[in-house]
Amino acid sequence: MRLHHLGPDFPEALVDELLEGNVVFLCGAGVSAPQLPNFRDLVLNVYNRLGEERTPAEDHAFQASRYEEVLGALSRRLVRSEDVIDAAAAELQVPANPDTAHHDVILRLSRDQVGRPIIVTTNFDTLFERSLMVSHSAAFATQESAAGQDIPAPGSARFTGVVHTHGRLTDDELNLSQTELVLTSAQYGEAYLRAGWAARFLFDLMRCRTLVLVGYTANDAPVRYILNVLEGDRERFTDLRRVYALSSSNGDPQAAAAPWQALAVEPLLFDPEGGNPYGPLWSSLEGLANLVENPDVRRREMIAAIVSGPVSETTDHDIRTLKWALGARADLFEHFITRCEDAAWFDTLAVVIRAFGERARAWMLARWFARGWDDKVRYLTAIKHLGRGSQEFSDAVFRELDQNRPQDAIWEKAWRLLAEAAAAASHDSLRDYQLRHRLNRGPVVESDLGHLVNAIGPRLTIEAPFRDEDPSEHPNQLSDIARFSMESEHQEFLRDVLASPAGNAENILRLLERGSQRLSCQLRTARDAELIGQVRDVTDFGVPSVVNHQQNQHRRGFVPLTVFITSALPMAAQANLEGTKRVVGGWRAEPFNLTTRLWMHALTHQALFTADEAIEALATSNEAAFWSFALEFVAIVRARIAQASGEAVERLVRRLLVEGPQRYADREQNADGIDWQDRARDRDIWVRLTAISEHVVLPQEAETLLHEIRERRTYLSREIDERDLFRTWSSGVRAVRGRTAQIVSAQPSERLTIADRLEESSDIEDREGWVEYCREDPVGAYAALRSHPLEIGVVARWATWLEIIPSRANMTSPEWLRVIQEAVELLGEADDEIVIALVGPLARIAEHSRQLQLALPANWWDRLWQAAEGEPDVDWGDDVETYDRVINSTGGSLAEALLQAISSQRENGDDVNAADFQRLQRMIVSMTYSGEMARAACVRYLSFVFSVSNEIALDHLRPFIAADNDEGRRLRGVLVEYNSFVADTEISFADLILQGVRESRQKDVSAANAASHLVRAVVASFDEPNVVRGISPQQARQTLREAAADIRVGALKIMTNWLEENPDDERAAAWTDLYGPTFQAIWPRDRSYLSNDVSKEVFSLATAAGTAFEAAVEALLPYVSTFEDDWLSLHDLERNNAELATRFPVAALRLVWAACGPPCKGRTSDIAAILDAVAAANPALAVDRRMHKLRLLAVSH
Repeated sequence: MRLHHLGPDFPEALVDELLEGNVVFLCGAGVSAPQLPNFRDLVLNVYNRLGEERTPAEDHAFQASRYEEVLGALSRRLVRSEDVIDAAAAELQVPANPDTAHHDVILRLSRDQVGRPIIVTTNFDTLFERSLMVSHSAAFATQESAAGQDIPAPGSARFTGVVHTHGRLTDDELNLSQTELVLTSAQYGEAYLRAGWAARFLFDLMRCRTLVLVGYTANDAPVRYILNVLEGDRERFTDLRRVYALSSSNGDPQAAAAPWQALAVEPLLFDPEGGNPYGPLWSSLEGLANLVENPDVRRREMIAAIVSGPVSETTDHDIRTLKWALGARADLFEHFITRCEDAAWFDTLAVVIRAFGERARAWMLARWFARGWDDKVRYLTAIKHLGRGSQEFSDAVFRELDQNRPQDAIWEKAWRLLAEAAAAASHDSLRDYQLRHRLNRGPVVESDLGHLVNAIGPRLTIEAPFRDEDPSEHPNQLSDIARFSMESEHQEFLRDVLASPAGNAENILRLLERGSQRLSCQLRTARDAELIGQVRDVTDFGVPSVVNHQQNQHRRGFVPLTVFITSALPMAAQANLEGTKRVVGGWRAEPFNLTTRLWMHALTHQALFTADEAIEALATSNEAAFWSFALEFVAIVRARIAQASGEAVERLVRRLLVEGPQRYADREQNADGIDWQDRARDRDIWVRLTAISEHVVLPQEAETLLHEIRERRTYLSREIDERDLFRTWSSGVRAVRGRTAQIVSAQPSERLTIADRLEESSDIEDREGWVEYCREDPVGAYAALRSHPLEIGVVARWATWLEIIPSRANMTSPEWLRVIQEAVELLGEADDEIVIALVGPLARIAEHSRQLQLALPANWWDRLWQAAEGEPDVDWGDDVETYDRVINSTGGSLAEALLQAISSQRENGDDVNAADFQRLQRMIVSMTYSGEMARAACVRYLSFVFSVSNEIALDHLRPFIAADNDEGRRLRGVLVEYNSFVADTEISFADLILQGVRESRQKDVSAANAASHLVRAVVASFDEPNVVRGISPQQARQTLREAAADIRVGALKIMTNWLEENPDDERAAAWTDLYGPTFQAIWPRDRSYLSNDVSKEVFSLATAAGTAFEAAVEALLPYVSTFEDDWLSLHDLERNNAELATRFPVAALRLVWAACGPPCKGRTSDIAAILDAVAAANPALAVDRRMHKLRLLAVSH
């Protein structure tokens, strides 16, 4: 918390301690400056006052800033040693009109829990008492002053006022006498060492108060004595409080902090201000005093100042301050809500808000929404929080809506639907599985039937508009605000629930009733959400079939519920016919398409309706039922019309003949002249009359009409196809595979022409025809290519064919190999224009020439490289790794081809061709995009390149790797992330390897690869101590210190993986001889390098040591910090039936306790087996209290 732009950044923990009255300021001479001298000036003034000169010994101590030793030496050589004390007392007398502004501020800050001032000072002067005299009275100041060995014990009732640990001077105005002073080295030794009363006082003080040093430098004598005493105690006593020091940065914060950090003090640095170097300190302390005295006022000011602006314009310091201001103060969130405009603050403060519980979070959000019901940003924020939906959130929004209704009706509806959606979103899948278990076990209770249909049925879902659909400023309908839909979960575990006891005769009717009620309720919600309107019904359109059908696959929404209802229908009719008819009658009475379709489906069941009843009901149904639902219409006809009476059939056909020709008569013709009304009318009549004609003879009039339609629409002159009954038809998901029939059936000379024509097709499979043909018959495709002259117009066809050659490297048929060789020779003679156009695929063929057994033309590489150098740069973006770019580039492929050619020469025992040396050098120094890619490929195989020519590697390639530019950094990344080095290469490139490791920001496997160079070098130094390596253990350790955290974690992973590669019976020796020493040699010992990720990897490393597990635990335990994850993985110790815990129970318990002991709050399913193994192997440990605490983390599944 920074209260001045140049002032110290006060930790929030310190501010909290100040508010609790748990902080004591320990004040030095700087507090009284410049009125009184500091220790250095005091020494100079004492010498002047006494008329003495410093001896060489005294001057040596003076130059070392050991002023207490200077005065000690002086007092020893004076005849009257008291002269030193008297001279110092004279120099430190309080001025006639003292300025106590600094002391006033500190007295406001340094107070106990009940507000009494408590200051500890090593100053002899009484300026603090003078400040108390002004603020209280002279008597109070006198009473509250204590000095020397009469100081009160910290924490006691008397521990108040001004405590002079080094003594106090006389103050006649306050009637205070002088006490023994601690000024010389001998007196310091007495107070802190021989008698030790000052040391005991400070130790007790540190156990009950946080200490803030002000007015000192790190080299001041009081600081050195005090903190050396405390540091010794801190190693043995864990309850010592923190020590802070207020100090100037002097323009170099790092250098200023170092001396304090060496004394285990947290420095709070301020920057000096021109003309008033200490102004920022005292201004900050005054601001801190104002905060401590009026915390609520200051909290409110901070909140208002910070949240009135957007999160994007705030600093980390601002956010930290805001979190402190709001922390543990739910009453201030109303203040936050009234001033917050940026929704991002809720994400920024998510952890703080969550600490108050779900109910408070919901209230905060709802209150903020209510301040701007018609604000689209607030609504979109609410949508984001729907994912964490809860009943509390729903209740809070409804409550605000009731108390403060939106002015706009559309917005009110949107918010009410959102509140409803929030309640539905709180659905818990785990409860569904528990429900299934209860339903299978029985008996089934009524509430579980309700839970079942609720789980199957859809719920309202609200999503933000697509990115290119910003919400309207003045919405006229809900879709202007957000995307509303009805969605259901994938409830596969409930698919066959009707076969469980829930589907028994005594339950099935209630299930049907509850399902129908749920359907009706959710349809009304959908209507409220404007998903059902006069013209459009999204719910109906989203259900291809109300019965189980392939077209329902991948559909959600209302599909599961409607299929569940139709599946339960025949079972319910068998169990209770009259009750089922009553439910079906309810469907017909509902004003929804889906319920109408369910009623129509019920007409197909003989148990519910006679054939005449079904056909009569269909004939007299409303317009939507009769004309809109072809699938259900045809299903009724096919199931019932054959058994129906002639009269019933006649009435049905008559309605078709009367109403059919009038369909769409009121619709206007399209402007484009397409007679869609006539076509749609013909199709509606055709599908219905055709379905009827399948089972009965149509009347002549109907037959004539059907014939006319078939004549008019020749595409309808057929039987009904199933897809005719659906408004949309899905053919399923399938891979796109080029269609080659037309190409294959043509003559070779015609195939390219056909391929060109197919490429213009609207069918993607036609467009992919040539590509697929090249894959299916590459020899035939080559024949087609050869039938045309090698010209620029056919280059695209050649490119496609050439690109498939590398993927056919395993084809060994003589014909195929002949064709490739012939193609290479042909293209080797091609014009430069052709080579340039085909350089990419040709380079990849060169790269795979060995596998393809190709004899490349002598000038092949040179021509391709010349063409490659003309290629433009490729913008890959920041997401593509450097080496991924290389392997997909022409330059990278040609580099690989050249290196392979050189390797073949060496494998055959030949000297490397001089021309290839020249090519390698030419490629490396090329300042083109292809040159950059080729250099990266050479860096990937640096050890090989170095072995071929260390001159080329060092003189030409190394400068590019060492360059301080983007390419240099990318090359160093390839160097360390994709390589392993022999000793000679490591020695020559050690500095760049270390730099690459320091620069790497990779994670996971790539980070481990980078770290492996450090580990490999040090392991090798222990394995083969006589072999010189390029990276020493000291360099490896320093590099790990400077590298990213992921690199350090990667180093541990590499050690674990390599250790586990050893056979089980060799792991102990590998740990003892290699990996244990390597860890001790390279791992930083600073506590600052401990982390949760490090701790987890150290845990795994210990378990990889095999029978050396005890020794590994002993060595690694200091580096295991408490795990911080919510879910803990102890599998490395639990595997193989907790074998290590059985063999080494004490070590296993120590390791698990270090990782999972307090304050760990995670849970794990691994720990029970480990603890059981420990207890079984060593029964005495069963009563160990660590075991009891660790068992609290166990989770059983």
